[in-house]
Amino acid sequence: MNFRFFPQFAVWCRQTALCFLTALSLLVPPPAFAGATDGGKPMEFLLVHGDMAKCRAENNCPDWISAEGQIMPDSPKKLQKLLKRLGGQSLPIVVNSPGGDVRAAMEMAYAIRTQKLSVAVGRTRSRACPYAEPICSAALAKDGSIKGEPFSAGAICFSACPLFFAGGIQRVYSPFALLGVHQITTTYSEVRVQYRTEYEMVGGKRKVISKREIGRKFVGKYDTTKLDKAQKARLVKFLDKMGVDRSLVDLMLGTEPNGIHLIPQMDALKLKLTTELAAADELVLAHDCKDKQSIADCAAPASPSPPVAVAPTMAGK
Repeated sequence: MNFRFFPQFAVWCRQTALCFLTALSLLVPPPAFAGATDGGKPMEFLLVHGDMAKCRAENNCPDWISAEGQIMPDSPKKLQKLLKRLGGQSLPIVVNSPGGDVRAAMEMAYAIRTQKLSVAVGRTRSRACPYAEPICSAALAKDGSIKGEPFSAGAICFSACPLFFAGGIQRVYSPFALLGVHQITTTYSEVRVQYRTEYEMVGGKRKVISKREIGRKFVGKYDTTKLDKAQKARLVKFLDKMGVDRSLVDLMLGTEPNGIHLIPQMDALKLKLTTELAAADELVLAHDCKDKQSIADCAAPASPSPPVAVAPTMAGK
């Protein structure tokens, strides 16, 4: 914690030279390191059992993890809880989020990278839900899972979400989805703290005997988009570990928090924010890809074999 002191001392000294000091100080706790997004439902993680037309009949649709909503400080715990329940299964994550808490996004990215999971910007729709509400409580099974299909149209990954997205081993988003960044907003909370310090004078010097807090009062909070050196260094180090180009930081710092710098597919590829051009449904269907095989090629249905030409036979007389 960082302390800024505004001394206003009331000192009582007895003949024994034992003194009490009441100090009024301003406490600035470690700031919240968060994206500038307010409101929205907290992010929820669901196990999804594929229910796509192309694989439903054979009952061999793949599973994935749906991540929908605003990234909150408790989001990493929710993700870890689901990953633990899945017992180490390497399922892709389909994310749709306006952003939120930067620290939480980075923590989840490290967890995703440790588990070697892939991430796509997209959404999940259940046939049991109305079109306007792709995921609804009526579609949830008793174990909390859901049957659905992935889609890209209208999905977003803004603010802190691209940092979450960066954790994927493979990272993709469709041109029908949106990926964007802006400045990080740091929120400082100020608390006025009052202490009672007991000391005695020894040889003309003050010797503290005890110190205890006797009261505190919340003063207020303020926001800033300026990153200190430690925050910027932490962000750059994170991007280095994720294999993303550092110039993403410049894009973030150059965009006001009430706006979004949309990153086109080709630019995302140049920044190494994405690993190849593919959509959410292609990533989900590419669960059995071979090494170095592209997601698009792996997810594409096998072409039917061309018909074999049979030469006509002449019936003998």
